[in-house]
Amino acid sequence: MTRASVKRGAIIGTVFLLSLIVVTTVRATDPFEKVKLTPSVKTYLVIKNINVREKPLTKSKRVGRFRNKSVVKAVGKAKGTKWVAVQKDGKNFGFVYGTALVPMIDGKLTEPINGNLSTKTVGKMKLTPCHYQIQFEGRVKVEGDMQVTSDYQLPVQCDYKKKPIKFTATMFITELPYLDNRKPVYQINVDVHNIPMEDEDVFSSTILYHFLKKEITFDGVNKEDMRNAAKIANMKAANVIEALKGAVVMAHRSWGPKIWIALAKAEDQ
Repeated sequence: MTRASVKRGAIIGTVFLLSLIVVTTVRATDPFEKVKLTPSVKTYLVIKNINVREKPLTKSKRVGRFRNKSVVKAVGKAKGTKWVAVQKDGKNFGFVYGTALVPMIDGKLTEPINGNLSTKTVGKMKLTPCHYQIQFEGRVKVEGDMQVTSDYQLPVQCDYKKKPIKFTATMFITELPYLDNRKPVYQINVDVHNIPMEDEDVFSSTILYHFLKKEITFDGVNKEDMRNAAKIANMKAANVIEALKGAVVMAHRSWGPKIWIALAKAEDQ
């Protein structure tokens, strides 16, 4: 699969403002009580003005309206349909047709994530043991696009051939689906800097986070002849934190001998 490139813009503190919703009817009953719901993403971005319906039907009574660029909370989808069951002020509210929504995730970390990378053998290569920390840096609005990324610093300490190596990689996760896809699949990149290559000096490993499947898959690298050739298996990821940790594990498994040689040389300089 071709790796999606993400252009960076300026860091923003707040991504989208929640617009006011005009409620036309006050109802005491739960609108979801008699509707079978299936799992969905918990947060959506509204991409056009849209009515909220009492039932998952186009001709159902209108109970309110969301404005473009509102952020709404959901509890599921009406089974077998594209109707999303949404809330207002923490209470069950009504149904919005899914084509007006894009699923969102929140990549913000309240504290750093620490982890260790094992020395297991992947393919014919024995991995270098490392310790890492994922530090949330901020959100970045992609220039000329709705996309927003959560960005991270990734300081890494490794023991390469009995020699300590320290370097700082970077990471990001897209908060909206990658490649303008409406399915809840999000791109994670782990980038190792100062790696000599023909046209750039960043070695990128791309991982995809499948929210509903609760797993991550390895998508590829930007320089095939510098990666570990072994197949990288899918991993379970029940939430964003597990997806980020798993992405570091997968990236570590993708770093081939040329990457480690370059990192060792950089340490000597």
